[in-house]
Amino acid sequence: MKPTDAPLQFVGVLLQPVVEALDSLDIAICLFDDEDRLMAWNRSFVAFFPEHAGAVAVGEPYAVNLRRFYNGRLSAEEMPQIDRYIEEGVARHRAQQRPFAFEHRGRRLMVASLPVPGIGRIRIWRRDEYGSPTDDAASFALERLNLQGVEGTSLFDHVADGVMVSGADDRILWVNQPFATMYGFSHRDTAVGMIFEEAYRRAWRGFENSASALFESGLTVLKENMRFAGAPFEVPLPFERWSRVIEQRGPDGKRFFAHVDITILKRQQNRLQIAERRARESEALLRQKSALLETTLERMEQGIMMVSAEGIVEVCNDRVLQLLDLPRELMASRPPFWQVVEYQWTHGEFARTAEDLLPMMRPNSGIEGIQRYDRERPDGRVIEVSIVPIEGGGVVRTYTDITDRKRSEERIRHLASHDGLTSLINREVFLEYLAGATESASSTGEGFAVHYIDIDEFKPVNDRFGHAIGDKVLALAAGKMSLAVGKAGVVGRMGGDEFAILQYRVSSQGLALEMGRRVLLALREPLEVEAHLLQLDASLGIAIYPDAGIDADVLIRHADAAMYAAKHDRRADASGIQVFGTPD
Repeated sequence: MKPTDAPLQFVGVLLQPVVEALDSLDIAICLFDDEDRLMAWNRSFVAFFPEHAGAVAVGEPYAVNLRRFYNGRLSAEEMPQIDRYIEEGVARHRAQQRPFAFEHRGRRLMVASLPVPGIGRIRIWRRDEYGSPTDDAASFALERLNLQGVEGTSLFDHVADGVMVSGADDRILWVNQPFATMYGFSHRDTAVGMIFEEAYRRAWRGFENSASALFESGLTVLKENMRFAGAPFEVPLPFERWSRVIEQRGPDGKRFFAHVDITILKRQQNRLQIAERRARESEALLRQKSALLETTLERMEQGIMMVSAEGIVEVCNDRVLQLLDLPRELMASRPPFWQVVEYQWTHGEFARTAEDLLPMMRPNSGIEGIQRYDRERPDGRVIEVSIVPIEGGGVVRTYTDITDRKRSEERIRHLASHDGLTSLINREVFLEYLAGATESASSTGEGFAVHYIDIDEFKPVNDRFGHAIGDKVLALAAGKMSLAVGKAGVVGRMGGDEFAILQYRVSSQGLALEMGRRVLLALREPLEVEAHLLQLDASLGIAIYPDAGIDADVLIRHADAAMYAAKHDRRADASGIQVFGTPD
């Protein structure tokens, strides 16, 4: 080491504990001074770039570091360009503002280069966890599930999160590839037939003893929560990974689970706790650690707020200001936390917050243990709030925008209950509505009607214009029926070109006939589909509760029978409507 490198060596020694703390997060880091000379690095850096092992040194210029990197990376044909590559790399290092991804030694890495006031520049590498490939066995899995006829099921293979479908007996029927990757299955079909507890145990196979407490705690959480639907829960996985599980029950007994990888959030929460502990242990390194921590916090996806034991907001990154629309002047003044909450109440922040959460939005609400909840902001975004007490007093609050994740969960629930072509409820859900109507009517005595509709001569439309035009015609017809029914009932697709309407509050046959005529008039209006002018007609059968039956299955059969009678009479220029139980 040259004498001029001594100050670098001293600063590097001071910063090394902070740099090494990122090893537990699998994040590689290098610190450079204002002259681009290396001051400190961690073990993850050498693990990601083994060409530097035993060669990298304090005071080494970045250009020398970069030459060693390219010597092991460039082909013989590219080697004459190495000096140009190094010159471009140094310029990029000094000017880079946004992260970018690249492949190196079989890893996909994301790198960022950022200035650190008072030190120089920092380069951070992490694995790009979203680049893992998926296989294309969707057709085989769907055949095992017997779901090929369900529109939209193949979309599950293109969502970022794991999806699992189980039957009424809790046995897995189907999983997508992200689920298989998350739980360590070489092929997703291996999971079929298992219960989720078996899949969880398989994911931990060989690692139970090394982290037995974590494994057993996850097993307990899983057993307790699998008995109940709706409440999200989290389970740990090997290699410090975490999965958040959200369940939705289908009308036919199937259970749909979304498995969301929350590893990054968990690691960042742990990272904050480590940073806080080290800051308390070493006052001498407080300034250097604060600079590094501030840089890291401002690059985090989550908003971070640290409140002291005295209730003062000591740390608040820019992401909090963006997510919560808080004024920078207020947060820069290190305000008491109660003042921040009062500002939010004054500006209507909690106008769309669920009633059961409102008591927690008060400044004096006590914090006992870790708390986590989701709340909706006035602009419709959904924020996940996590509150973690700090040893010695105070809390760390994290804010994560989970709007996209919530929308994905809603899409999964929608796919489970709606027809993919028309967006109407499917047959199973319609029959659920009908069963509920019969149960309600038995106690209230309020009547209702079931309309069964079949589009007349629809097959020739498909034969003449093709199925793409036919699908658009069905979608348009569904929209017309929904508009005609409005709030007076609910429309469902029963299959093919057959639809059904549940009409509420029917006190006379005349009301049911009026609805039927309105629906047929809407369907008979000319349709223009891709420059084709089409004219539809339909046959409609009506079954009125209780005259046509008091059981849901009986009512739907009688409405179907009346529809076929109307179709028969339609050929003789009848109205196209038949009420069950009236003379033909």
